[in-house]
Amino acid sequence: MCIDGFKCASGRGKPLSQEPRRLLKDGSMRIRHLLTSAVPVMVMLLTSLSAQAQYGMPSPSVGPAYFNGSPGSSGVAPSQFRPSPGISPFDHMFDQTYNSNGMWFRNQTNGFGPFNHPRKWSFNVDYTRTKTRKLAGYIGADNVQTYLQQNDPENDGVVTDDSFYPYFDAAPASIIPQLTNSGIRLSGGFDNIDGSGFMFRAGWMAERTGTFNARAAEQAKRVALADTLRMNRTGFREDRSGFNLNGLDDLFITETYLLAPGTVFDTAGNQIFARAPSFGTTFDILDRTVMNLYGLPIQYGFNNLSPQQGSTVPFDLQYLVEHRLQTLYADGDWAFAPILDRRGLTVRPIVGARYTYIDEGFGFRGASTLLSYAGNGDNDTPITGKVFPVKNGVDEDGDGIPDNPDEEAATTFVAPIGVDGLVAYSHLNADVRTHLAGPQIGMQYEVGDRSGVRISGATRLGAFANNETITVSGDNIGDFIGVEVTPDPITGANIATDMFDTNIANGPTLNAFRDTRRSTHISPMFEQTFNADIPLFRNVPVLKDMWQLDDAKLNLGWTFVAIGEVADPQESVNWTSSPIFGITPTARPERHTFYQNTFNIGINWNY
Repeated sequence: MCIDGFKCASGRGKPLSQEPRRLLKDGSMRIRHLLTSAVPVMVMLLTSLSAQAQYGMPSPSVGPAYFNGSPGSSGVAPSQFRPSPGISPFDHMFDQTYNSNGMWFRNQTNGFGPFNHPRKWSFNVDYTRTKTRKLAGYIGADNVQTYLQQNDPENDGVVTDDSFYPYFDAAPASIIPQLTNSGIRLSGGFDNIDGSGFMFRAGWMAERTGTFNARAAEQAKRVALADTLRMNRTGFREDRSGFNLNGLDDLFITETYLLAPGTVFDTAGNQIFARAPSFGTTFDILDRTVMNLYGLPIQYGFNNLSPQQGSTVPFDLQYLVEHRLQTLYADGDWAFAPILDRRGLTVRPIVGARYTYIDEGFGFRGASTLLSYAGNGDNDTPITGKVFPVKNGVDEDGDGIPDNPDEEAATTFVAPIGVDGLVAYSHLNADVRTHLAGPQIGMQYEVGDRSGVRISGATRLGAFANNETITVSGDNIGDFIGVEVTPDPITGANIATDMFDTNIANGPTLNAFRDTRRSTHISPMFEQTFNADIPLFRNVPVLKDMWQLDDAKLNLGWTFVAIGEVADPQESVNWTSSPIFGITPTARPERHTFYQNTFNIGINWNY
């Protein structure tokens, strides 16, 4: 049947209730082809489908039961038979129905077709930069008299205006620059259709050493040695002439020629250094060479000669401390189906395990003359004292170098009697190797997905078994100069020392030591991470054509981790030493929180 005023497109009219029509430009009605209507249905069957309806949860359909190859008429299976399982090639691989805010939702995904993704895989490669905690405490023993105190027994001052006198003070461990290590991290995993999945990470932070060199810091405040010697030669008149040091410097001359083993010390101090006369006399060189650096407080432990509990040992040639660190870790987490999935926010619980290895060390290197020198001290300054004027940055003696011993009065350098080799070289290494392993739990979350940008993060808590090994070793740690005690009635002097000969020309001395301690305990852990995956490469002219960057995104992130009860290598040293009495430094665990801030940049691939 055709409608009046219109042409029938097929030539044969059909009732309006039987066939849909569309108005053509020429005024006729076209009947839609049945194959065109079938195409969307076929595509829907071959790809994933999400349906929403305001109905109750659907009940599973039950097909006819088959017994002995033929359908049963009653639909009831005899006891000796089981119905065939409810599996059909037309079923979906994943079918989930759930209720959210009073509305029922159904997610369906089949296992056929080119658009099927039963799992989403991801993989990341990141370059990392990590800042680590600084070492704690002061370097040396606690509750030991300062060098100022032991050189001023009457408490009436050593030099004028010494109320703020940095006089061979103990150095804080924080003086070492904070470590920033480079590393690499690999991570990835997969997500299932229901939102659950697996995540893994593995990272290595390359070894890095931070160093504080006290001598270099003091020299940086001075005029270059070549300029000082040139100005001394010209009477501090600038003649702009060159000056060649011939590869020499004051420290090299002092260690190699003036105070070396087998060399008779110039007690008068007036000999000119023959190889380079422009360097001046023995005392001129020593006056420029020795510096008021730092002191090392040492506990005696046991001493029959001195009533003091300990002393601060001065280092006037070199004082160098360092902090060394490298770490690696690996962990894996299982993520459960989301407990919150709405408005672009997905939250899911995670549980897993982690292994972490921390190799951290502290090192000390020191060198000191065995000389005592006075001229600035008062009547109660002991004969073993090294006396410097107050540090004020003023060159009061006009030699081009401020704050050296000969600043205010003529200084005499005195060597101990019967000692061969007047430089004591000290060193100590403290290494802590920490193995941590245990479970961790937390929450992983993703926020939004604007313009392809995905922001994710995770919060983890853990309790790890901490197996640590502390090793302390070194040589010449102790009061190698000695302290003045009650004067001997005959000689007028009695110097107490707790150490053997400090000369290392033939290898380690009798003062050398080594101690190891192992322990196991529990360490808590907290970690917070944030990451952003940005589809940057597809907009960069050259990068967008690289097949390696197909499906890749730029990954930026930050991680903070804090692990409690991790031994501090510097504070885990028992600075007690009297080698003559069999007492040397030992390992003594002192634990603090180990924390790191890590920034990462890399590439993320999703499949």
